Amino acid sequence: MANALNKKTILSEEATRPLTHPETGADLSPKALQVVEAARALFSEHGFAAVSMDQVARAAGVSKATVYAHFASKEQLFVAIVGQACRTYAETVMPEVRDAPDARTALTRIGRAVAGFLLAPRTMAIYRTIVAEGPRFPELARGYYDNGPRSFKRLLGSYLAEMTERGQLRVDNPRLAADLFCGMVRGPLYLQILLDCPDPEAPDADTVVTGAVDMFLRRYGGDAGAA
Repeated sequence: MANALNKKTILSEEATRPLTHPETGADLSPKALQVVEAARALFSEHGFAAVSMDQVARAAGVSKATVYAHFASKEQLFVAIVGQACRTYAETVMPEVRDAPDARTALTRIGRAVAGFLLAPRTMAIYRTIVAEGPRFPELARGYYDNGPRSFKRLLGSYLAEMTERGQLRVDNPRLAADLFCGMVRGPLYLQILLDCPDPEAPDADTVVTGAVDMFLRRYGGDAGAA
């Protein structure tokens, strides 16, 4: 059996940090989080371009000055929403992952969490906003990518490298391995949900995750990880 995963992995440490401002790096206050949640609901319902900071202030129950005291622009606010979604995900899944007894169990838990997160209505709403508004607001797309997919894959790559050091995996390019794993988990399901076009012949999420873990371990499994 593989060695138990260290309870102070890079990913678990990242998950315990408070949500921070996308520009300053300062921890977000309860009032700022209130603004973020109000903006998330508005952007999901009306789209990024159609929502004003006045509307955000009213929905959050604060003054417009308070909104601008925390976020200089709608773009900053949207990036904070992405950060909140990713941090909530990390705080949910990482305690389970760090307690996994072996690589297969850890990867299965990560895969199920990735599938659940990517296919959740809230995540899909963010992605649809980026696709619709990205060409007009390229800084919005960059903020989403840096604070969402890129941030998570960096963390996952660090975790895979850590497992390689323990002999549980044989990963020579952690970022590539993280990209491949996420792609395998997402691939068969993502477009169906995004386009609202269910495919009755498509496998369910658990089957997809099991297949992704099997393929990943055939390529990257270490002495104990492939067992």
